[in-house]
Amino acid sequence: MAAWIVLSIIGVLFLASVFSLLYNPLKRFIERHHHKKKVYKKLYYFCEEEDQLLLNDVTLYLPGDKTEPTKFDHIVFADKYVYIISSVCLFGGVYGNVEDSTLFLRDYKNRIIRINNPIMKNENKVRKLEAVLGVPHSDKMFVSVVVYNTSLIAPKGIAKKEQTSWFLPITELEKTLKFAEKDNVEPIEHTKTAALVSMIKERSDRTKEEILAHQANA
Repeated sequence: MAAWIVLSIIGVLFLASVFSLLYNPLKRFIERHHHKKKVYKKLYYFCEEEDQLLLNDVTLYLPGDKTEPTKFDHIVFADKYVYIISSVCLFGGVYGNVEDSTLFLRDYKNRIIRINNPIMKNENKVRKLEAVLGVPHSDKMFVSVVVYNTSLIAPKGIAKKEQTSWFLPITELEKTLKFAEKDNVEPIEHTKTAALVSMIKERSDRTKEEILAHQANA
């Protein structure tokens, strides 16, 4: 009996050690392959619950685009704001100056890697879209949203929720959207929202068709 108890304890300790060794790699694998899908699901359920409009995988040629179009992961057209949403999946800790074009990532192997600043990249997309739509940035109608995976460590100086720019974990996405929609600002006219959705979707569909046609003829 005593031997069986000892063997059981050894078995439990072995399984626990195996689990501890595999937990982080498994978590990274899951996030790497499912983060974007989770962001989409969060947005889909938010739009269904709040009766908002959602466009996914938008592709547009905007000012400054020469060979490659600008791509948007998601655009949410809500009552108070239009949210331009990009998802990023990184592992480790990110640091640096958010005003710089690059940031630094100390990954889980303790390597320091220079990365393109995803916050600035998405903000630039917003500015380009505002320009082509003729919407002044001062109207604060568009919000740049970059959603990162839960494994990424972002200090307060980088993780932010300003009125027109967010960098936040996926766990805070839905509640932050709901909170922002309570802002005491003038709602966007529904006719204006419908026109924006129709125009952006039409241009995106046409751009994708042109790209496919070009690839077929190449």
